Amino acid sequence: MKDLYDFFNEIDIDLNEFAEAEVDELEKSRVKQRVREGIAASGQPGGLKKRSKSKAMVAVAAALVMTVGLSGFGLVFPAYAREVPVIGDIFRFLDDGRTGVYDLYTEKALDINMVKADNGIEVTLNQGIYDGRTLSFTYTIKTEKDFGERPYLNSRVEVDFAQASTGSAQLKRVSPGVYVGQSNYTFFSEEEVREAISFRWRISGMTNMEESTETGDYPKTDCKLNFSVSLNALDYTVVKIDDNQTQAQNVAISLNRLSLTPINTLLYYSEIVPNNLSHAVQMDWEIKDDLGNVYEYEGNGGQGKVGDQTTEMENIITFKRLDPKAKTLLITPTLKLVHSQGGGMAFDANGKETPLVYEGLPEGVDAGEWTMNPIRVDLSTVN
Repeated sequence: MKDLYDFFNEIDIDLNEFAEAEVDELEKSRVKQRVREGIAASGQPGGLKKRSKSKAMVAVAAALVMTVGLSGFGLVFPAYAREVPVIGDIFRFLDDGRTGVYDLYTEKALDINMVKADNGIEVTLNQGIYDGRTLSFTYTIKTEKDFGERPYLNSRVEVDFAQASTGSAQLKRVSPGVYVGQSNYTFFSEEEVREAISFRWRISGMTNMEESTETGDYPKTDCKLNFSVSLNALDYTVVKIDDNQTQAQNVAISLNRLSLTPINTLLYYSEIVPNNLSHAVQMDWEIKDDLGNVYEYEGNGGQGKVGDQTTEMENIITFKRLDPKAKTLLITPTLKLVHSQGGGMAFDANGKETPLVYEGLPEGVDAGEWTMNPIRVDLSTVN
């Protein structure tokens, strides 16, 4: 069997610009407090909408943006308070009230406050948070020239333990040459959940994706920026899920467990898919509790193995922290089969790459969607 390191990225970029907002004395005090906290903490270790596989493969090549960060906003960008209406909460600012997944992130995130600059590109790592599987962080970029509304940050992240990783990013221009962003990376390893993470983020340049040369290339400005950061993981509680299997159209889904943290909820699930359908499968989820709350989610991607007949994947989705009064969670998967085209990459035990090319659904298989049986999760033991 070959290991399939399947990278799912969802890039959700809002191209609308923002109106300026006045900043009152309370906001100024918050900025000053963040600067003081960042200075005190510097140098010390840290104390998705819905997943679409077909879009994900394209997104890997399109816009993986990775940063880790800190910023004393008032020190680095004096005009920042006027340019970004939400001071100190880029997580929620970029989510724009769509999912509520990031409502509590800033409360628990570490203010890293680290700035690097080279060749007219200045990157400030604002905040970082690690829930045991997924690393999330916000950042600002200031450039001497404008890179358009959808620039691509040429970068990579390095950790010592991961067998595979998936990522997503949002990047938004707030004024010419000034950008704010957020990136999420989920790391897969033999260790179920890690208590801390140390990672290196290396930036090699920035590309304007709105301009192209006669050869079709996009202009890139090179730079060399290297960051090293350590973060402790949040506390978490694991909830096992009984009677956890459901299926449709020969696709089997198993909900394995929930991980409850102070800021979010992680759902770990497995899927077994016939190889001829693996590229066409998308999963949507309805998640609600006995109090009537409905939880929007974001996909974290997954990893798995390709066998002779089936592909077995382990996936993770993230949604907001559960209502503490809820006693039951009802999770209903919906299977979608789509006429997707694209590709991926498989790796054998020696690291040899094998391209995977997909050209729509196999003969005799129709596109469509099927709602699976709901799975009930008992929360009475944790709430």
